[in-house]
Amino acid sequence: MFSIRNLTKNHEAFEWGGDLGGLAMRLQIERYNILGIQLREELDGMKKRNDWLKSANDALAQLRVNRPINDKMHAYGEITDPQGNKQTVYAWMLKNHIPVPYGINSGSQQDFDAAISNVKAAIDTANSDSQMALIHLQSLMDKVNQCVQLTTNLVAKDGKVKENVMGNIR
Repeated sequence: MFSIRNLTKNHEAFEWGGDLGGLAMRLQIERYNILGIQLREELDGMKKRNDWLKSANDALAQLRVNRPINDKMHAYGEITDPQGNKQTVYAWMLKNHIPVPYGINSGSQQDFDAAISNVKAAIDTANSDSQMALIHLQSLMDKVNQCVQLTTNLVAKDGKVKENVMGNIR
């Protein structure tokens, strides 16, 4: 059964004073705040993905630059992450669960080619994830805009009702 007492937050009844417009407004504001939290979390996730992609592209560039032109072993190189920390491409790949041939910090042409292929695959996966996250972000933005529009409509209708009541009293 519907009851205002059932509409609780932390087991406290809303203080709405019996005004349905006020209750609707408070519910919309609460919905707006919830959507705002979700939106911030989604934007934080997007920032982390962008930072990861920057590091991945730097690692890929280092692998291409350091790829040996002969059969000799050569170090994979170093990158600086978005926080300004230097690390070897090998350590970055291990940290990000990207397979590294032979599990050492250097390799031959063939090892570099395999590492380049593995980093490219990881970048492609991250780009696909980013596209899906962007679609979800657009959906959240639409919901926020709808919430604001509904709240604006509630305020406008409430104002018209009050004007009509005041006009009838005069």
